[in-house]
Amino acid sequence: MQIHIEGWRFIPHYIAIANQFQLLEMLRRPKLQLSFQDLPYSNSNWQGVQSLLNSTNQQYFDQLHQTVSPFADVTLRMAEPLNLKSSNASQTVILAMAEWGTLLDESFTPKYLGSSIYLDSDTTLITPSSWSKSGLIRSGIAADKIAVVPWGVDPNIYKPLTPEERKTLRQKLGWDDYFIFLNVSPMEDRNGIRPLLKAFVSLVELYPQVRLVLKGCDALYPSKQSLLTASRSILSEAEVAKIKPNIAYIGETFSFQEMAQLYQAADAYVCPTVASSFHLSALEAMACGLPIISTDGSATDDFIHPNFSFKIKSKFRSHIINQRLHFFLHPDWEHLVELMEKVIEKPEICQQARQILPQFVQENYTWKHTVDQLLEVCKTSRNLPKKVDHHFSSVSTQKPSLLVEGWRFIPHSYALINSYQLLELNQRDDIQLFYQDMPYVSESWKAVEGLLSPEDEHALKKIPLATENQASDVTLRVHCPFNLANSRSQKTFMFACTEWGVVPQSILRGMRVSSFREAHLSSDTVIVTSSHWSKQGFLNSGADPERVVVVPLGVKPNIYYPLKPDQRQALRQRFGWNNAFVFLNIGVMWNERQGIERLLKAFAILAEKYPDIRLVLKGRDAIFPSKESIQKASKNILTEAELERIKSRMYYIGESLSALEMAELYQGSDAYVSPYSAEGFNLPVLESMACGLPVICTEGGSTDDFVQPEFVWKIDSKLKVNTEKNGDIKFFLEPNTQHLIELMEAMIENSSFRNQAYQNLPQFVANNFTWKHVVDQLLTVIF
Repeated sequence: MQIHIEGWRFIPHYIAIANQFQLLEMLRRPKLQLSFQDLPYSNSNWQGVQSLLNSTNQQYFDQLHQTVSPFADVTLRMAEPLNLKSSNASQTVILAMAEWGTLLDESFTPKYLGSSIYLDSDTTLITPSSWSKSGLIRSGIAADKIAVVPWGVDPNIYKPLTPEERKTLRQKLGWDDYFIFLNVSPMEDRNGIRPLLKAFVSLVELYPQVRLVLKGCDALYPSKQSLLTASRSILSEAEVAKIKPNIAYIGETFSFQEMAQLYQAADAYVCPTVASSFHLSALEAMACGLPIISTDGSATDDFIHPNFSFKIKSKFRSHIINQRLHFFLHPDWEHLVELMEKVIEKPEICQQARQILPQFVQENYTWKHTVDQLLEVCKTSRNLPKKVDHHFSSVSTQKPSLLVEGWRFIPHSYALINSYQLLELNQRDDIQLFYQDMPYVSESWKAVEGLLSPEDEHALKKIPLATENQASDVTLRVHCPFNLANSRSQKTFMFACTEWGVVPQSILRGMRVSSFREAHLSSDTVIVTSSHWSKQGFLNSGADPERVVVVPLGVKPNIYYPLKPDQRQALRQRFGWNNAFVFLNIGVMWNERQGIERLLKAFAILAEKYPDIRLVLKGRDAIFPSKESIQKASKNILTEAELERIKSRMYYIGESLSALEMAELYQGSDAYVSPYSAEGFNLPVLESMACGLPVICTEGGSTDDFVQPEFVWKIDSKLKVNTEKNGDIKFFLEPNTQHLIELMEAMIENSSFRNQAYQNLPQFVANNFTWKHVVDQLLTVIF
């Protein structure tokens, strides 16, 4: 195999270190033909250091053939900034890191929430940890384009000393009378230096013989200054004075052999990581026999030994820095103190770690293991899988069973989605379907007859009800509050949506959990959501990226379809819309999410020029204060003159309508307009398309997943992020009101565009977004 490596060498940066050891391992394999190209460092002040390697390993590097972009079987790219362009090779493998739980490179800043980063079919990303992989998925990269390849150690360098050798080394370093905690990092906030210093203050009071050795990297980072800044921000002057004699800082660059001596002489390694893609130093410490204290949930979870690793309690957090959302862990410094005390008080922990950990690392995490896995990635095609039609195994004659827990018979989107999915599922002969009604979230919500056709409601009522404590092959939940707990069934799925780009605290309170991430990680439940915008909201809240699946919503084409011209004319005459141009909007009328103020303002301005236009607003007074929301929005945004102008031109419908009556609103209108800010899917847009209605909606949101650009006009928008008083982070779109006005006016004037939409949109929806399509995808996911 011909492999061309592009990357860094000769600096004490973790990417360069990994690249060098991978190269050394590859050079020992005669079947590999290697060439290399040094890439420029990301900082022009960085200088190469020849003394990192010993002379023998340096000789291996001298064998490398330097060349630029040759034709090879594989190009392996190991450098920053991230370059996702494919190479001249047959396959391109690129190291990508997402230590802050997302890509922060400005060249990959998403324009909108849930935007995807597309890779060429011959390109695969490798990353060293599950934490980093989750961050890459959260950034919009498909999970099947990412391979986790953990890093390793050279056991000839990183190994334990004999007791006599260790005693001699500790005497040489002046450590023989102390208990040494070691941390190797750039000393930045992401390395957890603040909680470490805070914990060490408490520890020194109890154990004056304890010492903390901090190994920074002044050649690449302002490590010493970062340490000083952290100590001043987190400690009082008295605390700084107290721990100063017990802390040793080393900033100069060490060779790998000299680094190994620090591990070999220390007693324990501590890394209260906040954000890291791997933390190679922790693995090197383990190879030298040190027990590890590390942050629970961090990248170290992938490789630490359960018996000699102590996890610091932590909370998953997100924070906006420079308008970018960062994800990190907040380690509990008080728990860190307890763990450090435990390691000091129980010397057998350190003794047993020196006996067991080196062998554990040698059997699982050497650079040989890393290169073996890397070569497997290079050999394996990781293209996106082809779509597989849903089918069930014919080995068993038993039909798979599905238990749906959800809502019916109320005008709530979850209830309507659940009802239509149930109706379609009920027609499938290859599954056993059972149902369980779940309580509504409010006692004021009452079941309503007539939302669906009598035939459909009868069919829903005939679905067999689940018995008490029934277990099935699959349980699917479609209700609120969200419930991530495992069910009695073999597999559990939960349909849910996010609108604001996160799961807000109000939802968490309803779930009775403090952390969505912890709730999801502690269960096996898979989240099914309706759009990539909504999926991103779950990822932003810490959901396991590989257990969040997008399945779009659909329509029933025998309800939502365009009328013939004469039928439409008769309907408009019945509504009194004969000589009017009617804009329609359907929803709960919440201004924050659905942009009602924006719509009212645009309509009021246009009504002055076009007196025959009308605005029909359909709310849901049965379960939401829709009418009050419109009244409030009108007072907030409109002048007295504008209020008077639209009074006779705006119609509000608050009562519950049947599906057929809802379809008539679409069928009789001229255009659907939705200048929303935050939606999980926006089903009325799809229903209007099915009825042949041209659409004006916000660009960048959930509707981008399903609108047909030829017949849907998108309102220019900007992605915004805001932190609420309660700490909630909200992502939303801010549509341009002037552009909305321009599009509404163009819609009035452009009858040709409206006719084309009438002719083409229904077929587009029928071919792609019916409930049959939805259930086909759903069954493929859940069985």
